[in-house]
Amino acid sequence: MTDLGKVHVVLAQSQEEREEIFSLRYEIYVEEMGKSPPDADHRRRWIRDSLDIAARLYGLRDPEGKLVGTLRLNLLGDLDDPDSQLRVMARALMPLLEHVSWKSMSYTSRLMVQAACRGGTALGLLFNRCYGDAIQAGIRLDLCHANPGLVEFYEQLGYRRFCSGVDWPGIGYQVPMLLALNDGSHLKISRSPLMRHPHARVAEDRWGDGAFFSRLCATYQGLNHRLVEPDQFWDEVGAALCDQNNGIPLFQGMQDDQVRALLKTGTVLSCQAGDRLVRQGDPQQDLFVVLEGVAEVWRQKDNGERLSLALLRTGSVFGEMGFLGRQRRSADVVAVTSLRVLVLTQNFLRRAIRSHPEAAALMLRNLSMVLSERLSTTTDRLWQLSQSP
Repeated sequence: MTDLGKVHVVLAQSQEEREEIFSLRYEIYVEEMGKSPPDADHRRRWIRDSLDIAARLYGLRDPEGKLVGTLRLNLLGDLDDPDSQLRVMARALMPLLEHVSWKSMSYTSRLMVQAACRGGTALGLLFNRCYGDAIQAGIRLDLCHANPGLVEFYEQLGYRRFCSGVDWPGIGYQVPMLLALNDGSHLKISRSPLMRHPHARVAEDRWGDGAFFSRLCATYQGLNHRLVEPDQFWDEVGAALCDQNNGIPLFQGMQDDQVRALLKTGTVLSCQAGDRLVRQGDPQQDLFVVLEGVAEVWRQKDNGERLSLALLRTGSVFGEMGFLGRQRRSADVVAVTSLRVLVLTQNFLRRAIRSHPEAAALMLRNLSMVLSERLSTTTDRLWQLSQSP
């Protein structure tokens, strides 16, 4: 048990403790976030799937013993058929298996923490305990997947992107990520909280996992402002954002220095043609700005017919309804070509309001104007379609 006086991590041992974790998942994922995962049991009010059978389930308890967070670790060598059970990531896993075996790999998932414990040391506690146990079990590589708004968080822990995203059933667009547990040099570069673990400080990468995964990850050109120099991030992102020829509505009326001050946080995703970044009905609240490429907005009609609403090009913004009003996504957004997008999260918005209120006010005004114009355009389009014979 890890205890820092406020919260502590425990490994669920009894069936009762495991069921308590299943219930917490439901409370956070369904009741708080409004998601509809296929594994949710609404009668029992819990979330449980086949991976839980052989998993190590970690719980985070507050000083009164209340369960406030959880994380799951699967040693892939313990699974009956890991290729089938992780079939959504099967293509992404193929190059990894040329370097390591299933027995040297683990899969971290079902990270959930109650709102009051987010943003503090709680997540670091969970991952440090999980990291230490995986090391003891002989694990060299841990896999996970994250929605776009959490990619930055996982990269702070030391995970790396190594392929384009996948459309995960019941979850939506996810970015597969990996962590080389013995790659101490990358953990230092990431300023990972895992460096607090004694093993990380003396880790020896005798298998060359760090070099292998550096080559593999180089094939996926994402960008995180925390892992590059500020000037490099701005050179790659700011050029597109401040090109007046693009007419980017998000930053209209702002000086370059105001935009740069706002964008001290952010993640750039590289997507492939066909990637579905947003799914209709999804409760995710991330905002996307197209830096390069073309995406299509469309809705599925009751008869199954696809209705194209718009094409989004460099400078376009999407996801603004969920970002501003916490509404479910009103349409799908799919990459038509290779696509680079800047992802901005609710945390970004809160920081912007606190540290740069004038620029944040301009941005929110611009977003409101974008939303108003888009709703007007959609209304006109639907009216025209309704008048068609």
